[in-house]
Amino acid sequence: MTNVTPIFNEFLSTHPAVAVIPPDRKPPPPKDEFLKEAFRIESHISSLTKYLLSIRQAYLSTTSGRPNPSRVSTSSSASLLARNNQSTSLTDAQRDAIDAETKGVIQELLTVISRLESTEKVRVQTEEALLRKRYTSGLRGIFRDETEEREKEEDKLRILSVHREGVLWLLKTRLEKASELQRGQQEIRLQRQVERGKSILYKAPPGFLPPNHTSLPVASSSKSAAAASAGRSVWLEDEERKNIENILTEEQLQLFEKENGDLMKHYEDTLDQVRSAEKSLIEISSLQTQLATNLATQNAHIDNLVADSMSTVENVQRGNKELKKAGEKISIARSAFWGAVAFSGVVFIWDWFI
Repeated sequence: MTNVTPIFNEFLSTHPAVAVIPPDRKPPPPKDEFLKEAFRIESHISSLTKYLLSIRQAYLSTTSGRPNPSRVSTSSSASLLARNNQSTSLTDAQRDAIDAETKGVIQELLTVISRLESTEKVRVQTEEALLRKRYTSGLRGIFRDETEEREKEEDKLRILSVHREGVLWLLKTRLEKASELQRGQQEIRLQRQVERGKSILYKAPPGFLPPNHTSLPVASSSKSAAAASAGRSVWLEDEERKNIENILTEEQLQLFEKENGDLMKHYEDTLDQVRSAEKSLIEISSLQTQLATNLATQNAHIDNLVADSMSTVENVQRGNKELKKAGEKISIARSAFWGAVAFSGVVFIWDWFI
């Protein structure tokens, strides 16, 4: 969570009589189960963010490293959070594995946060029901005026609920930032893959043209250059193909066919990588949309709680004024009652003895 110790120390420095908290002092572990779970979730989100930042350079690099099976495994989310990035380059398979693991970790953390939120809602409903039952059941609410005590209990419950809503909002916000970081990296990776594919398409291989390409006819030479610039995607006419086949040797034709097959295979692999990256990007974007929706709902809920708290404070102040007025009226009535009792006693004693 956010460390406010420096701010608190700065505030305490204005009061020399108060001891300043040492900066190296660690806060005691929370005793509340809700806060324990919240701290655990926040530590996982921080680890995920640090990991994504540590592999950012290698992840966005256009060069591919040697395959390392130990880094491609997708065993669990814990392996991703505990992994240390020591490689300066990654293969496409490793990048795909990182995308899949990151998506799994984000989904798992979102599920845990939703479960924690559901548990908190059940707790609030249970506390409200118990509080209502405590002050309204039986004859207790008839013979005893416990309005002020009940309002204090309701205020405590409301303040705790607002605080925990803020904790849930903070967790969702940090998880959304981690998801946004991964989505941005995937967008840059996809964009670079597309640009690299385009640059390859418009670059002719070194051995594409034959050594005696200057002796080709002008029309055939221009056609060959166009075919090279388009990545051999333009089909030559049968007559032009025959002219080229007559000029080239059998070995050159076989070499060109092999290069053409390798180039097509490279294009297909690049297209598969782009599709895989696009699919992962869509999945991360859907998760981020879900997080944004939950955050909007959480903000609306917090605003409603704050508005209820403000209205409750106004109602309590108004109620206190009414209680003071009622107390004044009761004191007058009580004085009149005891005065009447005293007068009746005096009259009774007077009549008894006289």
